[in-house]
Amino acid sequence: MGKKKENENLAGELASSFAQWEYLKEHGGSDPFYADGTNMNLVRNHIMYYKNRMVEEYGADYEKYPEIFYRELPPEVKNSYMARAGEIKDGAAQALEYYISDPNFLYLLANKDMLTEKEAKQISLYNVLGYASGLARAIKDGDLISMRRHAGRPEGYLESFAQCATRMMQLIDEKKKAPEQVQGNGQLSLFQFGMEIGQCR
Repeated sequence: MGKKKENENLAGELASSFAQWEYLKEHGGSDPFYADGTNMNLVRNHIMYYKNRMVEEYGADYEKYPEIFYRELPPEVKNSYMARAGEIKDGAAQALEYYISDPNFLYLLANKDMLTEKEAKQISLYNVLGYASGLARAIKDGDLISMRRHAGRPEGYLESFAQCATRMMQLIDEKKKAPEQVQGNGQLSLFQFGMEIGQCR
């Protein structure tokens, strides 16, 4: 019974791999680092693996081979292949328009010099601003893998702009409320001057 179940699993895995290869070819995947072609070739390797397992298992007993075994092995493709390239480019261009017109992004850009280097790192300011500049660079370079991370789903990045802007506002508000520090020329703020007078009384 266990052997039969294992053989059924092999046939099922082989069928799933064929379906996955076809899906990647037509619709593409969502891998943030690798092109569809790379993943298609990986799935092709899986198909060969399952076919070889069946040969080891069934040998010359041809009646045991499932129909899916005789399906032709998909061709090897260029690792750089990307499905729906045109849609990705259009979606990336639309996402960039959203970014550069987003009020939170514009606020971050306009007020970035009000934070110290430490504060900017604290709220990941440069990383967040880099979403827009990185996408612009990807569009210029034709980097479809990077473009795909933004195309059709810019909401996550827009949310990052909003969160970062909120944290920046808090930091700037704290600066406004904080008493002035001793200036570089040695002058005291009015607050500090009052404290000094109080200590002398």
